[in-house]
Amino acid sequence: MRVLIVDENADFRLVLAEYLQQGQSDLVRAAAARGVAAPAPIAMHHWDPLIDGVPDTATGFRLEFDVILIDSNIGPEDPVHWLAALKRVFPDLPPVVMLTSGRDGDVLAFKALPLGVASCLARLHLTPARLYATLTEAVLERKQRGEIEHSLRSGIYPSSTAAEPAPVAAAADLPRVSGYRGLQLIGEGGTARVYLARREADGLQLVLKVLLPELTAETLVVQRFMQEFSLIQKIQSAHVTRIFDLNYDRGIAYLAMEYFGAGDLRDRIKAGFAPLPALKLFAQIARALDAIHEAGVVHRDLKPHNIMFRDQHHLAIVDFGGAKAIGEESGLTKIGQVVGTPNYMSPEQILGQPLDARSDLYSLGVILHQLLTGRTLYQARDTAELMDMHVNAPTPQLPAHLAGFQKLLSRLVAKLPEQRFASARELYAYIAA
Repeated sequence: MRVLIVDENADFRLVLAEYLQQGQSDLVRAAAARGVAAPAPIAMHHWDPLIDGVPDTATGFRLEFDVILIDSNIGPEDPVHWLAALKRVFPDLPPVVMLTSGRDGDVLAFKALPLGVASCLARLHLTPARLYATLTEAVLERKQRGEIEHSLRSGIYPSSTAAEPAPVAAAADLPRVSGYRGLQLIGEGGTARVYLARREADGLQLVLKVLLPELTAETLVVQRFMQEFSLIQKIQSAHVTRIFDLNYDRGIAYLAMEYFGAGDLRDRIKAGFAPLPALKLFAQIARALDAIHEAGVVHRDLKPHNIMFRDQHHLAIVDFGGAKAIGEESGLTKIGQVVGTPNYMSPEQILGQPLDARSDLYSLGVILHQLLTGRTLYQARDTAELMDMHVNAPTPQLPAHLAGFQKLLSRLVAKLPEQRFASARELYAYIAA
């Protein structure tokens, strides 16, 4: 691992270097005890931003590092401005880990997010093990993102290495689908059952979403089932589920879809988020929505249940069963039927009005509130009261320590669509400015 250590204090740079060496030495001993391969050695380069300024290609400097470790306290120099200047010279920055006082961490997280800051680590809680683990995690995150993007371009999809979910029940009569084996029931909804399976051709682990047999004769249901395939196929993004096949085999209608072994956003919200990880996930969802909307699709049911993870850091939006083409008038929705989940529905969705991309942005605003506070936007006694609050209640105020995010939240969950961001691209530009 190649590390660039940035601080104006030479003594503190040496302390950080010693911490990294100690953290790695502890890991090497632990690896030897378990009989596993030891991590690669660390190569460190020290940089004084007050004396050396910002690295410049004119001097022959090459930013060949796996990670940058920078202190938020670098004398009169603003670390965010320094990183921004560095990014202008080297647009493809490696991941950045920033040491903070703890008090300035939330503010720096928001400012530094577009500059590749992978983590903010409080100096007060610094230990060799924590520092080394944080840097290696940042490097791993970048590597995993590269692998995901490569698989999207190449069409080669590695199977999940996560543990398989337990079957929800013993299925007495599992469907027999040509080309797939090892089916086990892992979920069931109002129109389909979900099975974990492997493709016989290459052993790829994936999910089969199988339409309930009694619904295969209902033309409207089958059309919407098929539309999910066509809508996802229009979207090319690493942040959207991959879909491999749509078929009708011996009376069985099914979709073959990507399997996500790292779970969904619900459990992670229960565990709680610090502001920077929350913002990073929020930014990924915004990028995913931009790709979806650019393909002319509105999701209509964005919620934590439909945001799933390939690994610890990288998410994708799933379940386009309720999605529709933007501007589609007739659609496949029955008259009087409302698509969506009440906790995340926009006012216009609740009122049955025409929807566009800004409705998904409202749902994303509810998710932002949940990422920051652990709670949905409104708490109500029943569904009717909840839906009324989405239409009429004022936007809740965030706690004092999260007040810096209030403007963003209020704009996302504005009652009128024209008061929100015009698009997910405008939103992403706002948070990445």
